[in-house]
Amino acid sequence: MRLFLMLAVLGMRLAALGCSRVSVLSDYDPAADFTSLHTYAWYAAEQPKTGDIRLDNPLLDTHIRSAVENALNAKGYIKADENPDFQLIYHAAVTKEIAVTKTATLVYPTGYGWHYVGTPVWVERAVPYAYEKGSLILDIIDAKNERLTWRGSIQAELDKTATPQMRAARIETAVKDMLAQFPPGAAK
Repeated sequence: MRLFLMLAVLGMRLAALGCSRVSVLSDYDPAADFTSLHTYAWYAAEQPKTGDIRLDNPLLDTHIRSAVENALNAKGYIKADENPDFQLIYHAAVTKEIAVTKTATLVYPTGYGWHYVGTPVWVERAVPYAYEKGSLILDIIDAKNERLTWRGSIQAELDKTATPQMRAARIETAVKDMLAQFPPGAAK
């Protein structure tokens, strides 16, 4: 019975971890010429303030900008101080979410001690839990006409137990996954 309880708790924890997947989306202007893009710069020296102290954080800003620059440099784009082909700006948000995970419990029919009458059955139940979801949106703006040409977004459950190194690595991976879809058709 103790072994069963440990397995049930482990199954519940694994089910909860399975909900922390990352969602990556992108959209773009089909009329934009992405083949002419070679150099980039940040749209603003400082990100607009969100009012959330977790997001208005110079350390987070450095992690995000570094991850974006690393991913773009790996694709052959060059950071330019003057006359870039495209400009970058990001938006970050944290929202409170509720998710539901299923757990299974073995229920025994009536009986006493080790003497049960009937066949035990598995009963599933839904267990809601609250979590925080982080969102990062990256906009690529044509520097000539200042039009949005590409937008990528990524969302994932925040890990409150992550160390600063783990957070930086997770941002790096998330941005790399998002920019795998830039330019359009690159992931195909």
